Order: sequence, then structure tokens, then C-alpha cells
Amino acid sequence: MKGSHRHLWLWAVTILAAVAVAAVQVPETVTLDKAKNKQAPVVMPHKVHADKYACDTCHHTQKGLTAEATEVKPCASCHLDPEKPETPSMREMSLSKNPFHKLCIDCHKKEAKGPTKCAECHKK
Repeated sequence: MKGSHRHLWLWAVTILAAVAVAAVQVPETVTLDKAKNKQAPVVMPHKVHADKYACDTCHHTQKGLTAEATEVKPCASCHLDPEKPETPSMREMSLSKNPFHKLCIDCHKKEAKGPTKCAECHKK
């Protein structure tokens, strides 16, 4: 009886640990499609970036953000908010003003890795 309780306990702990690990997994990809009426959506390899950089590298308004977070603010909550005109808008198509273009392309150039041209991200 004692041995079967131990096995049951170990089984329960293993299942709970697996659930906890699965709960903090970041998505493999994130689709950025708020400008889909102007450009093809971008499917970003999120996990590749999350494995290499701190979350707040991109989620810059959420300092200290980790994979365990339950609430991640979408970029559009600021970058498409008409009440925040001082915030660069995702609707801006220029490479120098669109926040995604600036953040992503600047980093890709600095790292000498990753797409830097429109069609490399906006695949038709």
C-alpha cells in the first residue's frame, strides 16, 4: 500500500509539473496582422526570439515581463490608440516611423541576421 501511494504521488507530481511547464510556453509564432489591408500579415517566429532575448526587449512597456506572465499587452493597445498620438502608430508605413519596422529592422541589422526588406516579412 505504501508503495502504491508513493507511485500515485510521483505520478501526480509529474503531471502537475508537465502542466506547469506547458503553461509557461511562449507561442511558436505570432501573427502581426493589424495592417493587413495595406500589407500581407507577418508571421513572426516568436519562440526563436523569446529563447534569445528578454521579453521586455520587444514588449518595452512591460519591464520585467517573463514567460510566466498571464497578461501581455498587445502592441495595438498603445500603437493604435488614437488617445496616444505621441506613440508611433503601427499604421505608419515608413521604415523609420513604424514601430515594428524600426524595432525589428534595427535589431536585424545590428545582429546582421534576419529579414530587413518588405517582402521578407510581408509574404504574399
